[in-house]
Formats: sequence, C-alpha cells, structure tokens
Amino acid sequence: MEKCKAVFYVDADRLTVKQWVEKWLEVYAKPSVRANTFLSYETMAKNHIIPLLGFIKLLKLQPIHIQQMVNEIIAKGGSPRLAEYVFSILRIAIRQAVNDQLLLRAPTASVSLPRKQKNEIEPLKTEEWDKLLTTAQKSPDMYTALLLEWASGLRRGELLGLRWSDVNFNAGTIDIARAVIITDRQPMLAEPKTLTSYRRLPLPVTVMDELRQHKTRQTAERLKAGEWQDQNLIFPTNTGGLQDPRNWSKKYARIITEAGLRHINFHVLRHDHASRMVDNNVPLKDAQYRMGHSSARMLLDVYSHRVDGGQEKISAWLTATTPAAALNHSENIPPKQKIVKAK
Repeated sequence: MEKCKAVFYVDADRLTVKQWVEKWLEVYAKPSVRANTFLSYETMAKNHIIPLLGFIKLLKLQPIHIQQMVNEIIAKGGSPRLAEYVFSILRIAIRQAVNDQLLLRAPTASVSLPRKQKNEIEPLKTEEWDKLLTTAQKSPDMYTALLLEWASGLRRGELLGLRWSDVNFNAGTIDIARAVIITDRQPMLAEPKTLTSYRRLPLPVTVMDELRQHKTRQTAERLKAGEWQDQNLIFPTNTGGLQDPRNWSKKYARIITEAGLRHINFHVLRHDHASRMVDNNVPLKDAQYRMGHSSARMLLDVYSHRVDGGQEKISAWLTATTPAAALNHSENIPPKQKIVKAK
C-alpha cells in the first residue's frame, strides 16, 4: 500500500498547474471537443489560468488559490460570466487529474463564484426591423440572410453553414444540420454541438420566395466568377467558399450603422426571434425545438417574465372548476373571503 501511495504522488508532486493544464488540453480536450471549443479553452488557459495559477504545484493547489484567480479576473474588469467560464474549464481539468489519480480530491468545491447579473436583451421594434431590412437591400445577399434570420432565429454559424440541399422549396422548409465554426487556422464546417440542434423549420412563403431569387442571383454570379469553390453554400464568399463568421459580422455591423440603429449585435436577432414566439404564446416545447435548445429551461430562464397572463389564466381555470364542496363551504365564510365561481 505504501508503495502505491508513493507512485500515486510522484507525478502530481512534480507537475505544476501549467504543465497539467497544457497536458489536459492536448491529451483530453483536443480530441473530444470541436475545434472552436478547443480554441476557446486554450485561450482561457493562456490568458487566465496559467498566468494566475500556473506556477503552483498541482498537488499543492488549494481552494484559496482558485478563489484568488476568480477574484483577480473580476478585479481586472472581467465579467462574472468570464470568471465562471474560466473556472469551469479549470474544474474539468482538475476532475481529470482526480480521475487519473494525480489528486485525491478536487480543490474546486468550496470556491464561490460572483453572482451573474441578467442583462435584459431588448428585442427589435417593428420599425427597427424595417430599417434594417431596407438598408440591407443594397446588398442582396445580406438582405436574404437577415430576412431568413428574422424568420428562423438561427445561430450565426448555422446560417453560414446552410447548403442548398438543406432547402425544400416544395415543402417550404430548411434543415439545420451543420455550422461554420472559427478555428485558429480557418473557418470550417462542423456538426452541431447537440442532437437538438438538428431541426427542420417551416418558413413563410415570403422568405422561401426570397431564397428562390437569391439562388437565381447566385447562379448568375457563379457563371461570372473565374473560380468557384463548389460547396453548395447558400451564403458563401464571392468565390463560393466558407465565410469567416467574424468577417460576416463586420458586414452586418456596417448595415446596422448605416441604418442608424442602436448597437444590435447579431445574436440579439436570435433572442428577438425567441422573444416574439414567447409574446405570441407559442408552446415552450415548440419554441425550444425551433431555437435548437437542449431544454425548455433555457427559454424559461430568459423569457419567463415575458409570458403575460399565464398565471392569471390558470387562476381563472381553477376558479371555474372549483369543486362544489368548496363552493358550499364558502357560504359560511364572510363575504370578503367567499370564492366566487367565474361565469
């Protein structure tokens, strides 16, 4: 037993947090997550975990060290969300160290994370959508993309990853089956993160008609182009290749500025779609499916305060179906406390 203990501690005693996190990134994270997720992990490790904790021996890492890292991120102007994200990455790496028997226990359990503030995202007003789409008409491809976004609430990567084979013009639907992701080299197509991201969305006739026109325009552009990368993309570069999502967002930002609108980043358009569904009493499971969320809880967490009249309707239904015994009993209650059955 003592011999086993000696072997158990030897690697952890020599490894620093920096060495372990770098090893974890390469051996465990890189093969198991998408390229853009790995890039995010690596960036957080290099910018926060390693500078603040890297010099500490893995075996000597204590909760107070991790708490100080979280506090330092906030002190330097980082958001609570950033602090939580960095902590979650470190926690995954530490759990792996425990699984690999480099540590007896994870020193992350008692760390207190800063309370996150919910930022209210203001949906677009009808006149804002009108200004945005009117301005975008100067760039037909962007107009089509933004009109499709209005009708679907797609993630940016999903929008740019659409292929013409995903469109069923007869049925009036599009299939979401992939997304463009950002890597440290170049954008690439990847499968959606979760099974719930695969979905088939019916679209309004106006949007389908616009997609038809867009396809006609693209065919003409393809014939004019000297070279064309035949990836069958709906929103490719001028040569048919994958658009870098960051470059596409810059084009979008220029349209927002030209339209004279407030700062509306592209992700707000997705929130706007969800908000409009909630406002129009779309069942949560249907809204969840359309957004590609893994659970309805994501919608409830953000939009529960926008569900108007739901509890009042429940109360009215309960009042209308009050058992007779309860109604009869109420005859003996003073008038101000009586239950009155709804007409």
